[in-house]
Amino acid sequence: MIEVAVELLDGEQLMSDEDELAYRQIAPHMLVDNGQIATIAFGPNSSDNNMPSYSRSAIVTAQEARDWFNQNAKSESQGVWGVTVGEVIAANRYVIDDSACSLPVGHVRSPGHCFVDFRGLTKQQRKELRAQLFMCATERGEIPTEPTPQDGQLF
Repeated sequence: MIEVAVELLDGEQLMSDEDELAYRQIAPHMLVDNGQIATIAFGPNSSDNNMPSYSRSAIVTAQEARDWFNQNAKSESQGVWGVTVGEVIAANRYVIDDSACSLPVGHVRSPGHCFVDFRGLTKQQRKELRAQLFMCATERGEIPTEPTPQDGQLF
């Protein structure tokens, strides 16, 4: 068992099943000009406080996660990719389930929401971690899902 020194907030839980996948939705801004995924896709952006959103495979399927994202986010998922909890641990970080944390009024959180913890890392460390997660996810390949049908669209 690996000892981890992390301070969890009320409602946060450290994920420990090393085989569990954390699904990452790939939005259009995470793609480079040729349509390939950029390494930035697996790290934080300016609005998430170094806690990029993922979804737990033990709670939702990749399709359920994509559908929720497409029905609630400002952009549309271009596909689902994933990293295991073990891969994140091997990169000396951890995945935290924050689905039990309270939210401000009017905010929503996806079912099975979790995040890879980038808090406290330097810019260079964030860049290296993003690259490691990118390599793991791209080696695994895209997780099969279908585009989310629009409201009123027949299957």
